[in-house]
Amino acid sequence: MIKHPKYNKGSIYLSGAMERATDGQLGSLWRKKCSDELMKLGYYPVDISQLDMEYAKQHGDLFSLYHEKNILQRKSNIRAHFIEADLKLILNQCNAVLLYYDEGVRQGAGTISEAQIAYTNEIPVFIVNGYDSEKEIPGWLYALSTKIFSSFEEAYQYFTLLPDNILQLDKYGNRHCSGHYLCSLCGSVFEKHKHHFVSKVSPLLCMSCVDIVKKTHESLKDRYEFFCEQLEKK
Repeated sequence: MIKHPKYNKGSIYLSGAMERATDGQLGSLWRKKCSDELMKLGYYPVDISQLDMEYAKQHGDLFSLYHEKNILQRKSNIRAHFIEADLKLILNQCNAVLLYYDEGVRQGAGTISEAQIAYTNEIPVFIVNGYDSEKEIPGWLYALSTKIFSSFEEAYQYFTLLPDNILQLDKYGNRHCSGHYLCSLCGSVFEKHKHHFVSKVSPLLCMSCVDIVKKTHESLKDRYEFFCEQLEKK
């Protein structure tokens, strides 16, 4: 896990379109601006576009592999140099994902996959919506998110107010700092009075969201169980 002595509030992976990026520069423009702002706030941005540029300087342009005429070689290149590398970067080096959702993401697949693996491994996913309405964000992606913002400025304000180091896991595996915890459903910071959690809590929820999740599980028949029952009948 990255632990930079200067930008020590946590490492944040900048997820968004590259192959279909609308800026024609692998999505490097918004990532550069975002990186500058996050560093001002004490966070360490993981800019995959910049990392690819550095790779190209030393080892050649990876994106030329996308156009390999040998179809299976092209697939192998993408698996090894893009899918496996980028997902490992999120899992092993990052405390959170900041995802910019725009038309380029709609046309691609990698960004959604990054959000899914982050969610599956309980890494917060923060989404900046590039559209005027949250309804433009697909329901599945919306549900993967920890919190959604209508602009980068709104996101920066949120990160400014977060307690230091709360994006990082404590020794019990929870996102916790000085008696405060990060709710995985609404993205709010809540205070745990008296005793701290001394084991991993999954999902980690504030009291309001506990009630919401309780209602979700108790008011409707479990959909997965229903499917299994139907399959056993056939």
